[in-house]
Amino acid sequence: MAGIVVLMGIYTMLALALNLRFGTAGLIDLGVVGFFAIGAYSYVILTAPAPGTADAYMFGFHLPMFIGFVGSGLISAFFAFLVGLPAIRLKGEYLAIATYAFAEVIQYLFTNEKWLTNGVKGFIGIEQPFRKFFVSANSYQYFYAFLIVLAVACFWYILSRLERSPFGRTLKAIRENEDAARAAGKDIERFKMWAFVIGAAIIGFAGSFYVWFTSLVVPSLFVSEVTWVAWIALTIGGTGNYKGMILGAAIIVGIQEATRFLQASAELATILAASRFIAMGLILVLIIRFKPKGILPERNTVN
Repeated sequence: MAGIVVLMGIYTMLALALNLRFGTAGLIDLGVVGFFAIGAYSYVILTAPAPGTADAYMFGFHLPMFIGFVGSGLISAFFAFLVGLPAIRLKGEYLAIATYAFAEVIQYLFTNEKWLTNGVKGFIGIEQPFRKFFVSANSYQYFYAFLIVLAVACFWYILSRLERSPFGRTLKAIRENEDAARAAGKDIERFKMWAFVIGAAIIGFAGSFYVWFTSLVVPSLFVSEVTWVAWIALTIGGTGNYKGMILGAAIIVGIQEATRFLQASAELATILAASRFIAMGLILVLIIRFKPKGILPERNTVN
């Protein structure tokens, strides 16, 4: 149960960041998993020990966990800034294509550049925070679930306050009518860039939390499914409503993980695995048909 709460919390962080980008600023971002991977690998490279004779990677700075955690968000934000320089002026599906291409490039880069990421072997046995204070793995898992809930609450509070600030109201004005916001003297590209970069920082932090949970990082963990799950959570919960992100992530991750506990024969195992995607798709269709604005729709939308 604690593991499910952890996964719900991590996907909630991704959905919160995506909601800032799309729900508040109107940026269609399909590169969530790319920044997620950058955050995870940044943490590992900053905190990993120096490479041994059997390792292919060249850099392991062996820095404290806190430095690695902060670095994961900052490095992810820096890459978002670099991507945003040419891409932030793109609109609609063009920005979506650009961010999706970026995520695919990152995935291939981390798979093939052994000198940086240790290739497909990745990193295993990563130290978890405060683990030495717990005798059993079970008790630590409950503590880590509490840590994740606390982190989600902090991100939700920060983004909710940001939404109600002049910055958030400007982003909504840009989303609703970009030409009117520009006529009012707003620097459209600068505000969009800030939303893009802040969202990437949160996704990068989520990457660190994911590394702590799995105790490993390999390229196969960072596939496009991560981005789609975040988008489905956003759609189900309610675009533009940060509370909805918590609900959406809880529903979609709950469905995914609940099927893992069902007893099935070897013949039904493949069908059961596919049923997770069928269930997600069915719920998404029903939400779009009957609740197109999500279960918890946005309030006080700028007209």
